[in-house]
Amino acid sequence: MPSYTVTDAPSSHISQPDFSHNQPRLRRPKRSARQKQSDEFSAMEKLLKDSPFKTIGHFLSILFFNPIRGERDPRGTKHSRVVARFLRGRTNIKMSHILPLIYRHKASFPTSKSVDVLEQKEMFATAGPVDQSNHARPYMSTWAVRLVAVEARKQVVHDNPDDVDGRVQLRAQTNGRTAAHVVSWDELLCHFNLKWLGTKYCIRLPLPWFLTESMSAPKAKGAIFIRKRRPHPTIQVGAIASFVLSRNRYANADLAMVLGVWLFACKSHIDVKRVFSRFGYTVSDTTARNALNSMTIRSLEDLRADVKDATDRGETEHCLLLDNVQQHCDVYEQGIGRKSELKVRTAGTSVKLQDCAPGAFDAEPYHAKVAQQERKTLTTDLLFDDINWTHMRVAIPLHWTRALVEFEPEFQPFLKELSSMFHDELAIHRMQEGRQHKCQPVGTNGERSTETQGMERAIGDFDAQTGTDSTKGNRLDWLRGDGASYAAFLRLTKYCTPIGKFPNKIATPEIWHTGATDLNSTAANHYGPASSSDPSSLSKCSNITGFKRPSNPKSCDYYPTVRNLTAFWTAHVLDCWRVHFETDDLHTYFHDLAKLGELPDLATLLGEAMVLVDRYATQAAIQISLTKSESLDPSRTNKVPEGSPWVAPTTSNHPMTINDVDLPGLVEIDEAEPPVAPRVAPKVPEDAPKFHQEKSGFTGDRVLRNSQIFMQDFGWWIEFARAVPEGDIGRVWEIMKIWIFKFAGSSHQNYMAYLLEVYCMLRYEASNDLRNAILNNWLLNIKGELGKWIPADLHQEHYNKWLEDMIQKHGGEFDNKFYRQTISPNVHHFLQIKHEVESAFALEHRGQTHTSPSLQGEIHLLLTAFKEEQVHRFRSGRSMGHAAVNQFARGWRRLEEDKMADFLYKTTVVGDFLTEIRRKENQTTEGNGTTDEDIEMRSDSPAPSIPESDPGSDCPSENLSIRSQHSSSSGDSYRSYISDVIDPNEPEDDGEDLSNAQLRSGSFSTLSVDPETGIMGIENEAEGDDEYDGEKDETIREEEDEMEREEVDQTDPEEEEDEMVEEEEEDGELEPDSGEDVSDSEADN
Repeated sequence: MPSYTVTDAPSSHISQPDFSHNQPRLRRPKRSARQKQSDEFSAMEKLLKDSPFKTIGHFLSILFFNPIRGERDPRGTKHSRVVARFLRGRTNIKMSHILPLIYRHKASFPTSKSVDVLEQKEMFATAGPVDQSNHARPYMSTWAVRLVAVEARKQVVHDNPDDVDGRVQLRAQTNGRTAAHVVSWDELLCHFNLKWLGTKYCIRLPLPWFLTESMSAPKAKGAIFIRKRRPHPTIQVGAIASFVLSRNRYANADLAMVLGVWLFACKSHIDVKRVFSRFGYTVSDTTARNALNSMTIRSLEDLRADVKDATDRGETEHCLLLDNVQQHCDVYEQGIGRKSELKVRTAGTSVKLQDCAPGAFDAEPYHAKVAQQERKTLTTDLLFDDINWTHMRVAIPLHWTRALVEFEPEFQPFLKELSSMFHDELAIHRMQEGRQHKCQPVGTNGERSTETQGMERAIGDFDAQTGTDSTKGNRLDWLRGDGASYAAFLRLTKYCTPIGKFPNKIATPEIWHTGATDLNSTAANHYGPASSSDPSSLSKCSNITGFKRPSNPKSCDYYPTVRNLTAFWTAHVLDCWRVHFETDDLHTYFHDLAKLGELPDLATLLGEAMVLVDRYATQAAIQISLTKSESLDPSRTNKVPEGSPWVAPTTSNHPMTINDVDLPGLVEIDEAEPPVAPRVAPKVPEDAPKFHQEKSGFTGDRVLRNSQIFMQDFGWWIEFARAVPEGDIGRVWEIMKIWIFKFAGSSHQNYMAYLLEVYCMLRYEASNDLRNAILNNWLLNIKGELGKWIPADLHQEHYNKWLEDMIQKHGGEFDNKFYRQTISPNVHHFLQIKHEVESAFALEHRGQTHTSPSLQGEIHLLLTAFKEEQVHRFRSGRSMGHAAVNQFARGWRRLEEDKMADFLYKTTVVGDFLTEIRRKENQTTEGNGTTDEDIEMRSDSPAPSIPESDPGSDCPSENLSIRSQHSSSSGDSYRSYISDVIDPNEPEDDGEDLSNAQLRSGSFSTLSVDPETGIMGIENEAEGDDEYDGEKDETIREEEDEMEREEVDQTDPEEEEDEMVEEEEEDGELEPDSGEDVSDSEADN
């Protein structure tokens, strides 16, 4: 016990205890890290000296001895347990600590003075024995490389059997001895996604993925990032896919098969295909073609199964779209049997119908209505009254307002609201949003669809490919085509119905060719003489703006003409706005109003637009401008402002000679000198527009009237062109009903008959369900996007471009196996796969909308010219050599006089035949003793009339705000001016029917509408080409026309004409079918 000493000190001071003792210390004093390390190395030194093992290698080999399974383990319990704990990482110091110490040890790598200096080059050796290195570091690197190589090879070669989505092979064909599964388009494209492939490789091939990522991925601050231009995951997928194909030539499902078909769809050169096949990126071209043939078989089998299923249910769920496909193939080394020729054949596409009521295509109700012949009650007045003039009263002013809003920067905020008016309030019969049509092209054949017998054989071939049998199910099949194909079908129906062929087929002419025909009609009517000084003529407008005038206005290039005429129409409309606001410059006028805060709102502009349309773009306005008294009548609300008095330019009546004293500066020509050849005036085509001369007493304004007719006619075309991409078939149909009158007054008489036939079918012969089924599917939307509806025949033209380009490069015929099986049935997917590959590689989508240069400068030039010439002010007696025809009024008179009666007489033959069949059936069944006198063929007695439809009843927004303003007027004012006032100075009609004239280039693009702003643009649909589908060089155009005429001249009439056509000629109902290609399809640009 410690002792304590007690003192007399205060209690607060206590002495410290005494801990002194003599016992030894039991624990060693704490060592430093250096002391510990020294002791450990001393122990290691002693261990190595006293160790019975010869070397460290001997010791380690005994330490890590691995007994053979099944034999006795010579190790002790402590030995095996300690090693197991170490290798399993259960100790503080693990193998992960030991291997880096060995690898980084300075003795593990030979120095430059070592006898094994050559081992420095054996790091990561890929060849030679693994144990050839003495030093540890070269050996460890080589051993690791070989180990990784074996595992990478294993992962690339062996597939994961538990992976249900692991498609390895897409079989291109089968030998026929086994029921092997071959590739289809759905299988080819459904899993083609590079992101999905990257995830698949990362999971199933982690080592190759890691190695390729280590080699290709860039790093920043130690972290991997993905570049935009060459993303390393895409590069990795391409590399690994080629590795897999190299090890297994059947493993083509990931990339090789898709890219092989893609190269074929891009029409790549064969050398490109061969090189990429050697790289292992694609299959060979032969394999790709075999795969295409197999996919054709699969696609057509699926189509036939779908058609059969619908037929068994008594429904029609597909329609056939056909068109002639043609290409002029040049032969540069001609000889016997070798000459340039125009190859004309037929292509077809099966379109899946949507939004059809059950039983819509039942044949019995249709035939019953045809037999009733209610179409005989049709008159010109009934057709006129059936046009929805209330809708047109609102639609055209909206287009006039849009022209001002798009031109004037101050009104740009109105664009979205104005677009919604077109899309919603103006709608009549709009397609369902989000619909996406499914199309399946079929094999081309060697028939000419514009000929009667050729149409018969073409339909038979397409029906066989699609599995269509119109004799089953008592249902109707819908056939669609251009004007010439539609005419051939009508002839075929006329001749084949009495013999029981094609009894259940109906047809319609397609929309794009109809609109293109009207565009040609408008151009031919308004271009006028090439050197015209009349500012209302399009020729003068072209000279002002520098636009190229078509060499033949009756057959123009489509999209260049659309662009030019749209600019001219816009300038006319803007100048009318300028005159209305009594200003010299619209920009300045509205800019000043904006500063004052007095800009008119959209409703005010719409009201003013209705006033302007009444003044400048109606039949009343057109007819009033013929006389001074009517034009200056102050009581008229649509009175055009009066301009300055018109003074006609004067010309000298005596011929000018070289000795004319009024021409100073002329000198006598020495008679001894050789005479100079006189200048020869350029040859003017016989059908060129003639200079118009007014008759005496003319007090109207011809220039103003020409402008009014153009603004009315092209305003209708603008409404048609905008309604199509918006998918409003109701608005399109209203314009087509107006075009019946316009075609009747033009040189396109056949299209008048085509549209009248469709009108009679939809109004008198089709049930409500059949009518809605046709209207709901008359336009197509392949993309399922807003503003991307297109006419079906234009979509077929996109296919035709691909086919025509292939025949140009590959040669051969359209009806051989290559085109029928490999090309034509897959053309839809050729156009689709390019977009799929582009999207899969995360490439920025190439915009197909053609960004035309701004036309503001050209429009300003036109506005200046119109202002100087006072085009839109009335100037009595003004005429400048150009006179446009009021085709609508002329067409009304022609229909009223004889055209309508002639049409009804010629088109009731099928109804008369069906009526006679039903009469005999009733007589046989009921025994009522009806005689032949009870039914007189081609009777003029009217059938029971059906209730007239309300022109505005189809419009769902009749009561909306934009229709409530000034919507009381109807077509009565049109009718009164059409029937009462006739232009005595109107040019005579040339009498030439251009309905079947070949349309020019431009069918390979399409108009689209931005759903937000409503601005229209041009898209290159077929190929996604960057170049604009513009006009051809006129020399090339003339050469093609000449070759086509030679092709027609060399046709043997005996081979082209048949007995049916000869009977047709004797009846005087149709023109001879000479074999000339008179289709409406476009020449390849």
